[in-house]
Amino acid sequence: MNEAEDIKAGMAGGKEEKTSDLGDNFKKGVFLIAMLLLLVATFQFYFSIERIIEMWFEYQYVPIFRAVYNFLVLVASLYIIRLYILKR
Repeated sequence: MNEAEDIKAGMAGGKEEKTSDLGDNFKKGVFLIAMLLLLVATFQFYFSIERIIEMWFEYQYVPIFRAVYNFLVLVASLYIIRLYILKR
């Protein structure tokens, strides 16, 4: 009779594992979709700023403001990467 109880306990434990795996997979899927949307929004924001620079400033000053903007993006990106590497 102990074997029958062990089998029932094993089945119950397996069901809990499947449920938690399904929940984990769902959370990972939602996270990946959110990251993809964040990536698309980031690119759109970057190129929108580029267009704003072209509209707001005279054509001879556009390269200067683009350089400053790209430098700030570079500094911010390197800072975020540095934080990520230091956490590891």
